[in-house]
Amino acid sequence: MACAARQAPPSAPNATLGATVSLALPSTEGDLVELPQSNAKFTVIDAFAPTCEPCAKKVPALVAQRDELAELGARLVLVAVLSDDESDEAAAAALSSWGVSSAFLVDRGEVLRRSLGVDSLPATMVLDATGKVRWAAPSDADAKAVVAAAEAAGR
Repeated sequence: MACAARQAPPSAPNATLGATVSLALPSTEGDLVELPQSNAKFTVIDAFAPTCEPCAKKVPALVAQRDELAELGARLVLVAVLSDDESDEAAAAALSSWGVSSAFLVDRGEVLRRSLGVDSLPATMVLDATGKVRWAAPSDADAKAVVAAAEAAGR
């Protein structure tokens, strides 16, 4: 019996949907990392904040889908959106308290807001290899919806 493709929820309204973007954010080690990732068919950007309660549920669920995303050619990139008074260590501690052990990038200068129109957290976007914004997660999208969106973007 063949599996039916999952239905991705419609994209959330976003001014950058369909636009091609290119950005770079620092890793916690200070290296600039280009997005979209050059070694991936798709880059799934998941933005979180250490004090974001919905992020505490969404991030671990999405990280649990990392292998399934990789099978689709997608690379999951976590981005900590930090205010001036929040540290990289606070973001790492939040991830650890959520049961997540993962590298992440840091956005202190509203790069995601300017480049991708991110205005609330959690925020998840799917970019193709050229940087075209293929999908922006609606506020109620769960990890399975993100996988379905990455799968649909590959069709």
